Amino acid sequence: MARLVCRLTALKVARVKKPGMYADGAGLYMQVSGDGENTPAKSWIFRFTLRGRSREMELGSLSLFGLGEARAKAAECRRQIYEGIDPIEARRA
Repeated sequence: MARLVCRLTALKVARVKKPGMYADGAGLYMQVSGDGENTPAKSWIFRFTLRGRSREMELGSLSLFGLGEARAKAAECRRQIYEGIDPIEARRA
């Protein structure tokens, strides 16, 4: 059976205020933190597994990177993982 992918839309990204992790697909998440009433803090998270180890990498704040830019950054991270490169270590170098 095919797995449904619930991709985020620009409208949903703008409207979400409830704290939590919202999946875009392929390891990209929007993390919303705060009390849910005032302006919440939103950031992009990329989750991946490399060499049997689960990792989580922050890609940046929603105020700096929109949905399209976050998807492009996640795609670059997936390319690095495919080549056996840890994107967290590559960013540190």
